[in-house]
Amino acid sequence: MKNILFTFLLLPFFATAQVAVFHPVKIPQDQVEKFLEIETNYSQKVAQNAVKKGDLLWWALMKSFNATSKDYNYMWVNVYKDIDATVSSSASWWTNSEEVVGVKPQILYDGWSGGEADRRYFYQIKGQIDSGVEGKFVIFNFASPKNIDKVISDSKNYVTPRFKKVMKSAGMTGWGYATKITPQGQDYASFMTYDAFDSMSNLMKHLSGEGAAMKSLDLDKLERINWESRYILEIVSSTASN
Repeated sequence: MKNILFTFLLLPFFATAQVAVFHPVKIPQDQVEKFLEIETNYSQKVAQNAVKKGDLLWWALMKSFNATSKDYNYMWVNVYKDIDATVSSSASWWTNSEEVVGVKPQILYDGWSGGEADRRYFYQIKGQIDSGVEGKFVIFNFASPKNIDKVISDSKNYVTPRFKKVMKSAGMTGWGYATKITPQGQDYASFMTYDAFDSMSNLMKHLSGEGAAMKSLDLDKLERINWESRYILEIVSSTASN
């Protein structure tokens, strides 16, 4: 599915080079209640155990805002400390459900077996800022800029310091940018940013250009980015930092 990626938002401030893995899924309406029961009461505990063991930095389940019946309506987010941790055997932390919650994976996840999962999307986080306040909603912005090195430089040297100054007044709880690891190609965005907020109101103001964060930028000083897609998601469940 073209660019149907979503992302991380409550992330504590970690060093860059960590990897975020996004896994969208479409859950039929008649299975949503069972799906959420499993994810919030069981999967979150298994993920928290993985965080405690150091196999995982952060996990979340997110819900897509304003989705149609054809869209992926939920997404898992797994954040690992680096590429090695992402591809190690311990990266499949959910297979430890019997050890943590006393239920075998094949039994635990059978309750929503009719869901349709997309492929996994891997992004390497290049930089991020965090207000220390827990976010509730996030915008994910995707593009394939021609001069990605300039965009990364602008993000680090221009956007980051300005957002730091105004994020509290804007209701922004976090911001970051990342580059795609896989899949790659003309059908997939190579660059992503995320904007996390404390409320839907502040998020909408940001999207409309009325928020303090956007007003702090002189867009003429930045490499032009033609955003291919922008999505809004809400955090349903997540792990706490270790």
